[in-house]
Parts: sequence; structure tokens; C-alpha cells
Amino acid sequence: MSETKGEMGTGTRHLTHADNGGHDRNRRKLIKAGTLAAGGTLLGGPLRAFAQKDKPIEVASMFDLTGNLNIYGVQCMNVSKYAVDSINRNGGVLGRQLKLHTYDTQSKIELYSRYSQEIGANDSIAAVVGCFTGASREASRPILSRQRKLLFFPTIDEGGECDKFTFMQGTDCLQQESPLINWAVKNVGKTFYIAAADYVYGHVATAWTKSLVADAGGQIAGIEFIPLDVSDFGSTIRKIQSAGPAVVMSNLVGNNHIAFYRQFAAAGLNDSIQIVSPTFGLGNEQEVLSPKETKGIVVAYSYFETLDTPENKAFVEGFRKAFPGAGPIPDAPAQVWNGWHQWKTAVEKAGTTDIDKVVAALESGIPYVGPSGKVFTDGPSHRNVQDVQLARINDQRQYEIFAKESQVMPSREVVGSGSCDLTGKDKKSHRMIQPKF
Repeated sequence: MSETKGEMGTGTRHLTHADNGGHDRNRRKLIKAGTLAAGGTLLGGPLRAFAQKDKPIEVASMFDLTGNLNIYGVQCMNVSKYAVDSINRNGGVLGRQLKLHTYDTQSKIELYSRYSQEIGANDSIAAVVGCFTGASREASRPILSRQRKLLFFPTIDEGGECDKFTFMQGTDCLQQESPLINWAVKNVGKTFYIAAADYVYGHVATAWTKSLVADAGGQIAGIEFIPLDVSDFGSTIRKIQSAGPAVVMSNLVGNNHIAFYRQFAAAGLNDSIQIVSPTFGLGNEQEVLSPKETKGIVVAYSYFETLDTPENKAFVEGFRKAFPGAGPIPDAPAQVWNGWHQWKTAVEKAGTTDIDKVVAALESGIPYVGPSGKVFTDGPSHRNVQDVQLARINDQRQYEIFAKESQVMPSREVVGSGSCDLTGKDKKSHRMIQPKF
């Protein structure tokens, strides 16, 4: 049985053979194989090398194309297809074309597990770029790792991954929050109110916020954790008004939390209190809210569509031709592009898709210059060293970049749980270290 995955779901195609036809074909294959082996050309000879080069390298992507997370997943999958097509147009990898398997996980964690099992059982698939949330990553990572599949995860996250076969392209909490806090303390004020999503990312990000604010000489005026299903922020607004901070650090996440920015502006607070955030814009929230509700919010990411570099201009131009109505490109889709091209660079340095050799090539820190600038893997953490841009949203819903920190190192620390060193003490690790906050 052969299965094919469509962009918006799953279809199955069954291949059947008549008993006699199948027997005859198998007999002919055995005779042919025996003849070639006898001639010494099948095993390790030029015919095998030719056949291998002619065969595509199979790869996969899993994203939420439907369901409540599709505001993130659709654009990530668009860029995954664009990246693979671009690589193929430019000669492929080791002279071989890539064949992309796409999976719509429908915003369901159980589908991440199921499709990871399918990918793991397919010996031909060499690498996976996919998952968006930490929960989806942790439904997939252990399965893929056991089956010796490389996973590239494109989203910002809280840390804790300590897996020899997993690489993170997105910025971590330290890379984003440190530039935001340092800028705010210097240019706005030293008192912070933290509004955070009440799940693991929100708690870990807030632990970083508290530590970095203290390091910068600031103070915390209040902290509130808000469940992901909450969309009424009346009590939060009142607490912020009472605390009177100079800055609100928004570690909020998801569709429901977009309402915070609308209600914050309706209360007139965006005229007197600065919002900074490491999460706003991941789902193009500025397209949903009005310019009045978003104007002046400051964010930090490695990538913005407005980056003025030749590499980014070429990336955006090619993407618009491939997907003319796809909307803005936020950070995570650009990290999908980086994931595919860092894998390609490592495979070509290694001269093979063998997972151990590709991992070693990535850990060596070979650079790739793409739409977000120069990136390379920090070996011990399996995270990218990358530029981080600070940008402010203007009244046209566009990001105006006003500051840049070059080649920012990721953290090797897991909050409250020590560190991960995948080129040293953890070089055989395939686990998640749970942060303790």
C-alpha cells in the first residue's frame, strides 16, 4: 500500500497486483538481480551509484494547515514547499532532487504522533522540518529521534530540548527578551508588568523576564498568568492601571490573547505604557487588529519581511511569485527556509545524508546566509546563533526595524534544571529537560 498526503488532508491510494502477475514479476526481478550480481555491477559498483544519484532524497514537513493553529501552519508549509522547490531548481542536494512529503496535522496533537510514526517507518525520509508548538514538537521529537530522523523546529521556544537529532531554528527566550528589556530600560523606564500565557512557555519566558529585568536594573511591578482560553482582559487592564508600570512585557500567545491588545488600546493605555513582546506577530496579529491598536508595539525577531538585504529581497520576491496571495511572512516561516538550507549545507559538507555525519557537520558551525542574515548552529545547544532585530509597528501595520544585535548567542541553560551540552556530556542524549520555574 502506498499513501499520499494532500495539502488539506490525507488520501490513500491502494496498489494491487494479480497473484500470477505479481509472481511473474518477482521471478523476473530475482533473475535480473542474480545476473547483475554475478557480473559484479550491483553491489558497490557504478550501476548502484548511478541509481542512487538518480533517486530523489525524500524529506517531510508537518504543519497545521487546518484547525485553530492554521494561522501559523499554512505560511510555514508554503515556505517549506518554496524552499524545497528552490533547492531543486538549483541542482538539488548532492546532485539529487528532493521529494517533499507534506502532512496536515489539523491542529491535533494525536496527528503529530501518528504522522511521526509514519515518517519514522519510512527509511527513505532523511529529514523533517515541522511542528509549531512545544506540545506538537514533543509529540513528534521522541518518535522521530528513536527512528533516527533529523527534526528542525522553526518556532521560538522556551528551551529544554536536549536531543542529538533535533535542531532549533527559532530564537530562544534569552535571544529575544534581553534586547527588548535592555532597550526598554534605556529608552522607556525601569518598571515592568508581565502578562503571560498560563502554560510552559509563558512561565519560562517570565522566569527569563524577571532575571533579565533585575540584571538591567529594573523592577517588576506585577505578574499575571492568563489561561489560553481567556479573551476578557478587563481585570488585567485594571491591575496594570493600578500598578502604573512604564512597560508591559507581553508573553501572551494564541488567538484568544489577541483581545488583550484591543482592550489595552480601548482603555487608552497604549498612549502612556509601552508594550514589548517576544510573541506578538508570530501569527500576523497586526493584520487582525487595527493600526490604532498595534501602533508602537515593539517586538524582537531574527526575521522581518522588511529586512533590506539582497538575500531577503530575493527570498520575498520568489515567494510572492510562488504564493501571490499568501500574506505577510513572519519569523517562523523564514526559519523553515533556514532549516532546509542549513540541512542542505550540512549534507553537502558531509557528502552524505547519513544522520551522524550530518549532525557533526551542523555542530561544526558551518554558516548559512539567508533572508534573516547569517545563521549557524551552536553545537552544545543545537540552536542558531543569529541576528536579532528590534522593530516597531507603524500605523500602516508594518514593522520598522530600528535596532539590531548581531550574532546573538542562544542559551545553553534550561531554567531551573541546569544545562544541555550536546557536544559534551549530553552527546548521546535524546530527551527533553523540563524547565523548573
